[in-house]
Amino acid sequence: MSGQQTPEEIERTAAEDVLRADQTLADLEQRVLDDDQTVSPQEIETARSARHFAALRQRAAQKKAAALREQQEAAEREKAFAEARKILAEVTDDDVAAAERAAGEAMTRLRETVRARNHARDRAWKVLQDCQAVAPRDRQVGHIRGEPRPVYPELGYGWDNGRPLLWVGGRSLPRMDEDALMDRARTAPAEADSRAQKAADEAARARRIEEDAALYRSDPRAFEELPAARRKPALESLGVDWSRYLGDPNRPRVDPNRI
Repeated sequence: MSGQQTPEEIERTAAEDVLRADQTLADLEQRVLDDDQTVSPQEIETARSARHFAALRQRAAQKKAAALREQQEAAEREKAFAEARKILAEVTDDDVAAAERAAGEAMTRLRETVRARNHARDRAWKVLQDCQAVAPRDRQVGHIRGEPRPVYPELGYGWDNGRPLLWVGGRSLPRMDEDALMDRARTAPAEADSRAQKAADEAARARRIEEDAALYRSDPRAFEELPAARRKPALESLGVDWSRYLGDPNRPRVDPNRI
């Protein structure tokens, strides 16, 4: 521990010296007023001089304390600045710019991949259409109850109201919606945050139910003070029927308005 006095200690010591000098002078003056012949003018003058000197020393102490406070504040500021700089260096604007570039490149790759996928679909459809050995299979319009559902080819082509159809695995393989996929990718972080928050809320709810169930087992009377919206899920987690619980004559007495 440092032996240096704090600004408050420096000021307090100087103030105490002034108070002692004041008291000494006041005592001597009172003795003179009380007709104490042993008090000399020199003692009074010495006490006044000491009081004046103590006041000067107090002003010096106040200046010293102020300078020390400034030093301490400067050190605290520099410490805070250094810590702030260290924190800011963890993730810089360059890092953000690099992440933005990476995101832009990823979005570009997504767009190019969607377009390539759609182009591949269209080319496959054209190959099947150009092949005389592959008969087109259009989508059936309507369905009569009682008749079997239509079976579409594992791989084939056809038409749907004038639009080209490509059958893959017995299902229509439509062209991908570029804008919809791009929008879904853009909103993915927000969707992830929403899922995480929902999971956190569910976990908090589960913890509260567990705590309330433990309270029911350890202190039924305190459990009765909980609102019904909390008691019911806690009891259900323990396999206790809510209606039977409400009708149990051995329950602790509660305000019926809380049920």
